[in-house]
Amino acid sequence: MNKRITLMAAAALAVVATLGTSATAATAAPSGTGSGAVDRNVRRTPAVTPRALTLSPGCSGTTLPIDCTITEPVVTTLQTTYNFSFLPGDHVTVNAGGCVQTGGHGLTWKRYVDPASDSDLYHGLITIPGATANLARLVDVVGRQYVVGGRGGSLILGYQDNGYDDNGYYAHDNGTADQCLNSVNAFVHIVIS
Repeated sequence: MNKRITLMAAAALAVVATLGTSATAATAAPSGTGSGAVDRNVRRTPAVTPRALTLSPGCSGTTLPIDCTITEPVVTTLQTTYNFSFLPGDHVTVNAGGCVQTGGHGLTWKRYVDPASDSDLYHGLITIPGATANLARLVDVVGRQYVVGGRGGSLILGYQDNGYDDNGYYAHDNGTADQCLNSVNAFVHIVIS
C-alpha cells in the first residue's frame, strides 16, 4: 500500500514538473519568434512612475516603436537611473536639447547637449546599457542609431558639473553668450524600434 502511494505521488510530481516546464518554455519564447528570441513589444516603464520624473505617455507604450521624451532630466547629481529599460536587439535613436540652470552669478543657463563653456563642464550624459559607453556625452550620441547588445538594462542619464546643489530649472536667463535665448528646459527624446 505504501509503495502504491509513493508511486502515485512520484507520478503526480512528474506531471507537475512537466507542466511547469511547459509554462516556462511558453513564456520564454513567444510564438512565432523562434527559440530564444526576446519579445520586445513590452512595457519599458513600471506601471507607476515616480512623480519627480517627467516622462511622456509614449514611454509607457508596449508596442514598437516606443517614443519616449524625458523632460527636465535630473541635473543635481552625476547620474540618475531611470525606470526605462532597453532589451537586446533594440534599435535606439536619441535626440536631446534645451538648457539647464548651472547656478552661480550672472547669466548661468547652459545648453544641455553642447554647452558653450570654457571649463569643459555642463554636458548632459547618457548610458544605454549594451549600446553606449558609460556616461557618454549626449553630444556624441545624439542622432546616431545604436543596437542594444548583452542583457540591456535601465537608462542612466547624468550631468557633468563641479557643483550640483545650485543646478536645476529655475530663474531662466539667456545663458552665457545668449546660448539659451528663447530655449526650452532640457529634454531627452528616445525612440526604440
